[in-house]
Amino acid sequence: MLKKVRFKNFKSFTKETIISFDSSKSMILQDTNVYNDILKGCCFYGSNASGKTSALLSITLLLDLLFIDTTVNPTLFTLYNNEKTMYFEYTFEINNSEIVYYFEFNRNNQITKETLAVNGENKLFRTLNSAESKITENKDYGKNDIDENNLFLKNIYFNTKFTNYTDLRDWFNFLKNSLYYNPLRQIGKIVLFDKARINDYELILYLEKNGADEINNFFEEFDFPYKIKYEKKNGLLQNPFLNIIFVREELADIPFPLESNGNQVLLNILPSFLSVVKNGGIFAIDEFSSGLHNNLEALLVKYFFKHSKNAQLIFVSHSTNLLSTNLLRPDQIYSVDFDKNGSFLKKFSDEKPRESQNLEKMYLAGIFGGIPQYEDKQM
Repeated sequence: MLKKVRFKNFKSFTKETIISFDSSKSMILQDTNVYNDILKGCCFYGSNASGKTSALLSITLLLDLLFIDTTVNPTLFTLYNNEKTMYFEYTFEINNSEIVYYFEFNRNNQITKETLAVNGENKLFRTLNSAESKITENKDYGKNDIDENNLFLKNIYFNTKFTNYTDLRDWFNFLKNSLYYNPLRQIGKIVLFDKARINDYELILYLEKNGADEINNFFEEFDFPYKIKYEKKNGLLQNPFLNIIFVREELADIPFPLESNGNQVLLNILPSFLSVVKNGGIFAIDEFSSGLHNNLEALLVKYFFKHSKNAQLIFVSHSTNLLSTNLLRPDQIYSVDFDKNGSFLKKFSDEKPRESQNLEKMYLAGIFGGIPQYEDKQM
């Protein structure tokens, strides 16, 4: 699981920033929201353009660079200073081993440094176009072996699959189980990092493979007023989503394209959501509150933390009703603010709120920061 992310000069974050998943000594939701002393996720709250999405993307960037045909580029750099390098350090705990992965790159798209350590022992050390490795048969690499715009670890993994290194192989399996979702960009658009598992994530393919039972069991568990059926019609349909029908008692059946936006968002998200709960990984959601009722968001958050183990839910939301010690621990909640120096984070637990205090009211009162600074002069 992810324990910590440390980065600097990324998008709106100019100063060194740390997102920590180490649990505090608080006993709030200890049995559900913590696994092996690691938080099962966190969330970001703040005004528009404060940097919430950038904070989330600091985590998904690692997945993009390792598993998608993505290279480092100047658009990742902050616009608020002229510093020449940006760096990231990710700390994971896998099989009780600590894995620390670090890389930095410059505004010329060159990766200038890359290191990997397992339990404090260096396994990979790279500077520009040369590298030393303890996880491959070849120990030394030169200019002809290394792409200056790509992570070298990516190359090592695709060539070796870490066959002789269980911890590293399990780490990459955890990463490949991860997903990124933003319902505002496109309903049903889920960024997956293991294309071989597309049948487990994409709604139509999931229903073709598994049918509707698992999703309907979820609906039944929480007394949803509907269920779905998937009936593949003879012949080709221009829109395969017409095969998905929402069924309600004593009411007409409604095909997916005619359903509400919120129900479309929920149904598209459920295969991925349930998969990460079962198999582990990170489920990163931007604009979680888009299209879903506040109470439905709360249900999903509570379900994830209750039923998951080796999994983490990291999301951006504007639904302040989630700011409750019935759902989230104060050490899981970050406010995001922005000033002349860029974005910065504050963890709610820094204010040491008591379990009995109302986090939502405290947040709206400005105690934790992350509140829009507007003024209605007509009132």
